[in-house]
Amino acid sequence: MSYAITGLALLAAVTLVNALLTVAVTKRWRATMAAPAPAATTQGPPALAVSEGDRAPAFTLHTAQGEVDESALAGHPALICFLRPDCGPTRESLPGIRRWAEANTPSGARLVAVINGRPTDAGPLLEAVGPLTDLTATEPPNGLVARAFGVRHHPSFVLLDADGTVTETGIGQGSLTALDLLDA
Repeated sequence: MSYAITGLALLAAVTLVNALLTVAVTKRWRATMAAPAPAATTQGPPALAVSEGDRAPAFTLHTAQGEVDESALAGHPALICFLRPDCGPTRESLPGIRRWAEANTPSGARLVAVINGRPTDAGPLLEAVGPLTDLTATEPPNGLVARAFGVRHHPSFVLLDADGTVTETGIGQGSLTALDLLDA
């Protein structure tokens, strides 16, 4: 009989502990559910480190003709395109880039193509933009020029006026008004 009483006392103690833990968990859960949600940390749409009205940062391109810096663009409007060889939107943006170059480079505007990726993968993209400009450079992802402009997404575009001031930026195919206005 003493075993039965001891067993019942042990069972009662375990049940009491279980009930207390259940009450504690339930209170904690209710408090969590009643608390306001933490503020969402939305970063908004992707952005470059430069925006309209900024001066273009200093940069140096390592082209096939040698080193070229931002002073090569002085006195000329310029479109700087950051492209990636394995990027579908980059390929889709090529006709717009071609139209911009055909419409603007005869009057002195400059087209700069910075291809972010391995040089072994850049061949087809270099062939596509090579006839449009002699200012092409291949650099590793997050290369010096891309970092100077804050490029994290491709394609990215920066349109400069003749003074080197950013007049428009765009990220993604179809994001730059200057390219879309030339649907001829």
